[in-house]
Amino acid sequence: MAYEPLYMKDVDLILGTEAEGTNFKCQLRSVALTPDVNVTRIKTLCPTGQFSNVDDAEWNLEVGYIFGRDVTDDEAALAQYLLANQGNKVDFFFAPWAGEDGFSGIVTLIPGGIGGEQGSFAEQSVQLPLDGQPEPWTPAGS
Repeated sequence: MAYEPLYMKDVDLILGTEAEGTNFKCQLRSVALTPDVNVTRIKTLCPTGQFSNVDDAEWNLEVGYIFGRDVTDDEAALAQYLLANQGNKVDFFFAPWAGEDGFSGIVTLIPGGIGGEQGSFAEQSVQLPLDGQPEPWTPAGS
């Protein structure tokens, strides 16, 4: 088995339907699917009395982006898209290697940061909660 480590430089992140959604990849600085798992532990007073259990993972789609605007269509800018559609559930499609297999699911849109520091690009991030867990995805036509 040959192993190829992921070097993040060319990804796909489509929000909306696979065929008609927007691929925001040129505005992104980072994309990560991250699980949040609650671990419960208890220890009794005897040497073997240690117990633990975990809940099912709750997933987030963490997106780092550069705040900006599209001079032809405000909704093509990620920050405006998130703000205009906050509370909506949409499909997402994330491929760590552009055009190849990746992951999909449903996220709830929440607004991300707007603006930044003087004299720099305005980097922001947002955590979009998933419904359930990410599923394997193969792009249509592959």
